[in-house]
Amino acid sequence: MEILAFCTAVAVLLAICKFIENYLRSISIQNTHNKCVLVTGCDTGFGHRLAQELDKGGTRVFAGCFTEEGKKRLTEKCSADAVIFRLDVTKEDSIQNAVNLVQSELRQDEVLWGVVNNAGVLHLAAPLEWQTKEHYEKTLSVNFIGTVMITKAFLPLLRKSRGRLINMSSVATMVAFPGVVAYNVSKAAIESYTDTFRREMYHIGVTAHLIQPSGFATNIFPQEATMRLRQAFNELPDNVKEFYGEKTVHSGGVGQVKSDGSFDPDLSKVTRAIQHALFARYPKYRYLVGQGSVAMFWTLSHLPEIVTDKIFAVPAP
Repeated sequence: MEILAFCTAVAVLLAICKFIENYLRSISIQNTHNKCVLVTGCDTGFGHRLAQELDKGGTRVFAGCFTEEGKKRLTEKCSADAVIFRLDVTKEDSIQNAVNLVQSELRQDEVLWGVVNNAGVLHLAAPLEWQTKEHYEKTLSVNFIGTVMITKAFLPLLRKSRGRLINMSSVATMVAFPGVVAYNVSKAAIESYTDTFRREMYHIGVTAHLIQPSGFATNIFPQEATMRLRQAFNELPDNVKEFYGEKTVHSGGVGQVKSDGSFDPDLSKVTRAIQHALFARYPKYRYLVGQGSVAMFWTLSHLPEIVTDKIFAVPAP
């Protein structure tokens, strides 16, 4: 009976703590009218939707688009108050131009409150033996180095506002998916960078937050993904081609590319999490978002490796 009473007391205490946490998380900061937000990667996906939602909600947004087409599409959907511009996070001159633009466009009473590093690519979905140095460099230059350089460039403005840094991670940091090794590596690097940033900025007042989405229909797989897979196979040494065989080109990575249709189409689940990280008085450090993010991926990441390996192991060619 004593054990039962103890367990009941612990359960009640945990429930009370969770209730208090949920209440505190629900409190938003006041006076957000002068708090501006920079978002990268706004051509499609999360960035495209987030920029529209921020603009519609009255937050002045600086939206960086990689392509002219992306810039045009977003401009048509946002108010004249939004500042939409071309931004290549892999080019230092493009980043500096963005800094100059934001500084010149900020009004007298405005501050840059948030930086959302959303720009990301998945260059090639293929076995790791097919991945070349170029494939890693192209992925890391956007997903990780681009995040680092954008953060560094805008850090003086964030320090001034004691604002918030939001970095896009992935459930791939919890369970490394076969076939997308460069993407997995880039997201793991972002997690380590963000944790380091948060601790270095702890007493300065700038906070850092990670968004960890599961599978969402963001068009992250490029339209030419199958062509890239074919090209990567064609460039393999003959002995490696013989080992994997032609059938591998029509499965594995291609299957992942085609699976985009089965991903969650409701991007607002992620954009709501980003906005909570931006404007909640007590934001979380990490936001697991999406179907099964907690129930499945968190659980899998805490199981013995032999279990997870068997679940995700790729059949031999």
